[in-house]
Amino acid sequence: MKKKEKSLFPILPSKSNFIGILGGGQLGKMTAMAASKLGFPTSLYCPKGDNPAEEVVTKVLHGSWDNFSKMNKFSSDIVCATSEFENVPSKALDQIAKNVPVLPNSYVFKSAQFRDKEKIIASEAGFNVPKWFKIRSINDLQKFAKQLDFNAVLKTNSLGYDGKGQSIINSRVNLHDVWSITDFSDCILEEKINFKREISILYAKSADQTECFFPISENKHHKGILRKTLAPSFVEEKKLRQIKKLTRNFAKLINLTGLLTIEMFELNDGSILFNEMAPRPHNSYHWTIEGCQNSQFDILIKCICGHSISDQTSPEKWEMNNIIGPEINSIKKYVMNKNFSCHIYGKKEVKSGRKMGHVTKKL
Repeated sequence: MKKKEKSLFPILPSKSNFIGILGGGQLGKMTAMAASKLGFPTSLYCPKGDNPAEEVVTKVLHGSWDNFSKMNKFSSDIVCATSEFENVPSKALDQIAKNVPVLPNSYVFKSAQFRDKEKIIASEAGFNVPKWFKIRSINDLQKFAKQLDFNAVLKTNSLGYDGKGQSIINSRVNLHDVWSITDFSDCILEEKINFKREISILYAKSADQTECFFPISENKHHKGILRKTLAPSFVEEKKLRQIKKLTRNFAKLINLTGLLTIEMFELNDGSILFNEMAPRPHNSYHWTIEGCQNSQFDILIKCICGHSISDQTSPEKWEMNNIIGPEINSIKKYVMNKNFSCHIYGKKEVKSGRKMGHVTKKL
């Protein structure tokens, strides 16, 4: 495989060099738009459904994540593939990788699918991590909730996003009720952190071994969903160098080619704790579409095609706000305001808590 990859890269723009995208959501849509801008056609693989990426790709093949026959057909006419979300089964990624490079690799995505795995890797990379315990039973929950002084968050070990699969644990809650509602046999219990702010960093590694960092983003959440990002956000230089070092360590441990976002808590004493990672384009870096010479989506395409990349900067400050659920019905006020750049994802079904778009403005 290494010899094949060495002869393959760099992949140059061509009508026949299709880039494969796994997953049909908004991240897939914006990735396909970046690929098109850089001169690459795109091929999408995803189950049938409400898939906004279908609007912008060159071609689409619908199939389940266990249909290896269709995956072989999909991979037969693409030059490489990437995934827009981390919950594609690793077996599916491995199947496609038999034919073409899948970047990031399946181990990267498998690491991101389980909270305990990413925390273990973060610790190995040198990050400080909140105290946490594996929870597989009500007895585990009772035992470790007590150890954490009933100041904790119960999280499903997998399949949780935007605050889903999480419950706050305090001295007033009935642990039996919480465990029953969670209805998931593989969980973690994590120390609840009182933090000053949440920040994220985005690192990229290209197949040609060049790398880049994006400026720090500062994130505001409500009910587990990212509502607003401010960037670039100031971090003292010495601390920033340390964050970059630990992020690079993490990327090396998982053999990353592609994007890696790490979310962190900054505490009142200035110390940094690891929160989560994502090996794909991240909501907190949507502002880079307007704010950087190359957006996170541009850099992803360059990474998986083996093009050289370098650090991205922004001379201005930016604010990105998510449009959630029925808020999309009021999008006209942003569209009519020249100070906002509007990104409407095109999802057919409006649901409470669903990300329907985002708007960006220069501060």
